[in-house]
Amino acid sequence: MNELYSKQLAVVDQGIYYGLIDEDQLCDQANTDLNLEALKHLFQFIYIFDYQHIYDALPLMVLNNLCIVPVVDKNLTYLGTLTRESLLADLNSKIGKPDAAIICIELGAYDHSLSHISRIIEAENTAIYSSTIHQIPNSTKLELTLQVNKANISAVVAALWRHDYQIKATFGESYDQSTIQSRYDHLMNYLDM
Repeated sequence: MNELYSKQLAVVDQGIYYGLIDEDQLCDQANTDLNLEALKHLFQFIYIFDYQHIYDALPLMVLNNLCIVPVVDKNLTYLGTLTRESLLADLNSKIGKPDAAIICIELGAYDHSLSHISRIIEAENTAIYSSTIHQIPNSTKLELTLQVNKANISAVVAALWRHDYQIKATFGESYDQSTIQSRYDHLMNYLDM
């Protein structure tokens, strides 16, 4: 455990998975001569099957405060472990895209259509990489988070506003300095009129 910087260790005998043992449980043992067989009542029988989606590992890690999640087949044959680092790396490869921007939209719980929002965004020659939706705490509203394939999303944001969508925030949006200067100059000309 010290070598791997892990708080848990998968207990495997002849390829069969028996459970997880926690470092704190091992340190709490008064008798340091006990073998793992004598401690099997402490094992946590937590795992995911090899055919499950990687998103299934997230709640297991969070709810059980795990550093690793063992992966087994239908016969409980141990296949390996997912570490927090490997899970984050895999999630990043799925949702972390360079030159992408993020748009957060506030929606009514029953007043939204992902297909309508998608058509608006695609009409601006922009594609959606990923989307997530969650309930806003203490509210009947939802927050839709979209990752799109462009860094400059001003046209997309304007199109969503035209369709009465409430934009809560945007991230990763880049503006060309000449564009900002041009907008500033137009504003000053307007104010001078």
